Amino acid sequence: MRRRRRGLSTDASHHLLWALALLVIIGPIVPVAMASGWSTPLYDSGGHLTWDNYHALLTDGSWWTAVVNSVLFAALNTAGSLVFGVACAVLLTRTDLPGRGLLSTVLLVPLALPGLVLILGWAVMWTPAGFASSWLKTNTVLGMPVDLYSIPGMALVGMSVASPVVYLLCRGTLLSIDPALEDAARTSGAGPLRSLISVSLPLLRPAVTNAALLVFALSMEVLGLPLILGFSSRISLISTYLYDHWVNESQQGLVSAGAVFLLVTVSGLLLLRNRLVGDTARFTTTSGKPTGVRVLPLGRWRWVLSAVIALVLLVSVITPLAGIVLAAFTSILSPFISPWSVLTLDNFSAVFDNPLYTNSLVNSLLIATVGGALTTLVITVLSVVAHRSDFRFRGSLQQGMLWPRMMPALITGMAFFWSFALLDKSGAVRSSLWGIGIAFAVRSLALGYSAFYPALAGIGAELDNAARTSGATWWKAMRTVVFRLVAPAMAASFVLLFVSMLNDAEPAVFLVTDKTPVLGLTMLQLAATSTGGTVAALGVIQMIITLVVLGAGRALLGVRLRA
Repeated sequence: MRRRRRGLSTDASHHLLWALALLVIIGPIVPVAMASGWSTPLYDSGGHLTWDNYHALLTDGSWWTAVVNSVLFAALNTAGSLVFGVACAVLLTRTDLPGRGLLSTVLLVPLALPGLVLILGWAVMWTPAGFASSWLKTNTVLGMPVDLYSIPGMALVGMSVASPVVYLLCRGTLLSIDPALEDAARTSGAGPLRSLISVSLPLLRPAVTNAALLVFALSMEVLGLPLILGFSSRISLISTYLYDHWVNESQQGLVSAGAVFLLVTVSGLLLLRNRLVGDTARFTTTSGKPTGVRVLPLGRWRWVLSAVIALVLLVSVITPLAGIVLAAFTSILSPFISPWSVLTLDNFSAVFDNPLYTNSLVNSLLIATVGGALTTLVITVLSVVAHRSDFRFRGSLQQGMLWPRMMPALITGMAFFWSFALLDKSGAVRSSLWGIGIAFAVRSLALGYSAFYPALAGIGAELDNAARTSGATWWKAMRTVVFRLVAPAMAASFVLLFVSMLNDAEPAVFLVTDKTPVLGLTMLQLAATSTGGTVAALGVIQMIITLVVLGAGRALLGVRLRA
């Protein structure tokens, strides 16, 4: 009888966790849909169902201009990122290109840094009046071929962030391809280059499709890039249209209707991905461990191709990062004045003397630390229920934890704004750091889960089964066996969540108040009107914190794993 009661207790706890998780993760979408079809804001009494919000949206010419601009920007960003990312994956993984290790490291730097920092660096160095473009125009016959205050220019900046994603997805596939397939082609008379092109590259189709749709979807929702570079040229994308009509015009119903459109679009792209890729088993080539990676000799072209990649990375990564550092430590950044003669710490003094900036920094550190720790614990508990139990709805829990990938960041913030408006009438949660922290946590849930799950999958079920046969309850087996073994993965998940929640900005657009500023949104709003020394100093502070946390996490986790 005792075992019967314990079984019911465990099953009941699983149902409770499942219900709460899906309510918090997926439930907030419902108020957004309600707000889009309601005549008054949900926090006001009265109102009725209406299509007026959708009619106002669909008959607004500026909305369709924003849609066209977003599609064009996403298409250019996706095409350029695919060309450079796939080329780098092939050249840096399968050829004898000189300096492959160093070039790969520099290529991946944008993934380890806040995206806003790199965008600011581009603005400082490569805009028409930027330091690098002005220096080139004055001292050489060269110049920046693309105006960054344009859709092609914004796409060029976006490629520096999106190309590493394409590179990583394609690199993993190339490393997993069985070299015996290329060997078979070569024994049939094909040369090394032809065997690579005819055998290995077609197997990249799932990775390229994934990368293309992922980059396109992310491009449709990006806010920081068009807000900084498109503002002066009055270029509106879907994200900036929603931002402007919420912040400046307070048209919540119309913005909610636009958010539904954006959510459906992004969800459709992911469904399209599944349709296009189809059965990934058709592309499986390795049944055991590959014997090694075949390196294609490039001859004298190896130096030319290495120089081309190095030049692209110099322009797109190294120069913008150097620019943000120079702007932070100088009183004026001009190609006509030596930076060494105008070095100063005044920009950092201005940051630490301004309560808005210091409060933003402290609030973000609190959210990242406390929120990251609590989210890591939630991910751990939900993951063992989803993957180490016999719970009947565990499949939906697995999909639910990946759902935030489909939600644009702006919609995440809007979803929790309307949820709090309905459930938190006093505004105690919505106007506190807890409200922002919950939105950031849900936004980053899929990232932490993706980092944690592989370690959990690598632990044999026989270990916790042995504890169960010794009399332990399911929860005790998880707590005493599994949780201890996945402690390094929990630490890795926390580090990634800390960095993500520290640098997040878009969800806070709908939740932040004068008393709860956060670093990412404060920087974004300041950078939209100014790229001076103060915002550069904030960017450097943000970058230093991110690198320190990532470096410390890597060092500590490395020691733990070796132990």
